[in-house]
Amino acid sequence: MTGEAPRAGRFAFGRARRLTGRGVFKAVLDARARVDGGAFALHAKPSDAPHARFGISIGRRCGTAARRNRIKRLLREAFRLSQHDFPGGSPAPYDLVVVVRPHEPLTLDEYRGRLLEAIGRLHATWTKRHQRSERTGAAMRAAGDATNTADATNTAIDPPGAPTTGAPPSPRGD
Repeated sequence: MTGEAPRAGRFAFGRARRLTGRGVFKAVLDARARVDGGAFALHAKPSDAPHARFGISIGRRCGTAARRNRIKRLLREAFRLSQHDFPGGSPAPYDLVVVVRPHEPLTLDEYRGRLLEAIGRLHATWTKRHQRSERTGAAMRAAGDATNTADATNTAIDPPGAPTTGAPPSPRGD
């Protein structure tokens, strides 16, 4: 390894980068973030994994086994080569599921271009959702702090067991 330049990143597609299992696929599809890529629909959900993970769903309508396998190989290769070009920052990385539609197989470069475009659009969608949840979370925390402050004020003034409204107890005992 003497004299070698450090590599920018590995272009691997090992087991850790694959989505496996019905539950994981269902979670991504239930996140309801989808972009149409023409030949496929791309679904995404932010992941806790340190890198993007990828899964493919392709039905028999897409052709013979040989054609389906070729499409899957090309999509996996497009992911493998493009994974370092995916957007970073919060809320990335993503779990991705490609649902393939019936089409004639495209070239590797066409799949890469469509995949990168779809990822960019999904990242914009998730960024908006993330910002919206941060705003509502901050507003709820602020409202919770105001409620806690009011409760602390009432308990400091009123003796324990007294109503928290600050009104004197009713003579009837309500």
